[in-house]
Formats: sequence, structure tokens, C-alpha cells
Amino acid sequence: MMKGRNRGKKEEEERLQCQANKGAHQRMLEEKAKADLEEAATMPLARGVEDEKLEEMKKGIIHEGDPMAMYAWKKQQEELAKQQQTSPHSSAQPPRKPTYKGPPPKPNRYGIRPGYRWDGIDRGNGFEDKVLEMLHSRGRKKEEA
Repeated sequence: MMKGRNRGKKEEEERLQCQANKGAHQRMLEEKAKADLEEAATMPLARGVEDEKLEEMKKGIIHEGDPMAMYAWKKQQEELAKQQQTSPHSSAQPPRKPTYKGPPPKPNRYGIRPGYRWDGIDRGNGFEDKVLEMLHSRGRKKEEA
């Protein structure tokens, strides 16, 4: 009988400690997840086009590479600002593409910057260098003439 009470006390203490270790935002997310699960339990199994919540959820997702992503992101931010008064410290940044941060690359004909994963090694056969040299030599000849 005492072991049962001790175990119950111990479990209650562990639950309270777990609750104390979480922040307010984590608790809010957990409660939201529970509410979503309860709501999902009442939904029909087959959801179609007429399901407005499903359609809104699908429309709200911003995919990488979407040309309208910035517009959708701005629209979401405006809706969030209308829904709640945000503090001046919390300002979300738009999604940005990563850029190359290594040593400066050699110039090319089109001025294309290297991708963010480039390791800085030029694996070309020298053709680009020859083309640029010819372009620059033409310019020098015109200046000299």
C-alpha cells in the first residue's frame, strides 16, 4: 500500500518537474497539439475539396523555390500582426537564400556568383580565362589605337 502511494507521489513529482522544465511557448504548443488531435478525432476519415480547414492549411504552406513565396510570406506576416500585438523585439526575417562566403571567385563572362556549397576550387579547363583575356585584350587594343 505504501509503495503505491510512493509511486504515485514520485510520478506526480516527475510530471511537475517535466512541466517546470518547459517554457510557456512549449506548453502552448503542446496544448495546441492536443487540441488538434482531439479535433482530428472528430473529423471524417476521407477529407475532400469541400474541407475548408484542409484547404486553408495547404494554401498556408510556403514551399522553397515558389516564385510567390515572398508575397505569401508577407501576407502571413500581415495576418499574424493583425491577430496579435507583437512585441518590438520579435521581428521575423523573410526566408533568405544562403550565399557563398569563401574567398572571392575568379570573374566570369556573365558575372554569375558561385553557389553557397562551392568549395573554392576551380575545376574548369581554362576556356573561361581565355575568353576573358581575349575580351580584355580587345579593349586594350581599342584604347591604344
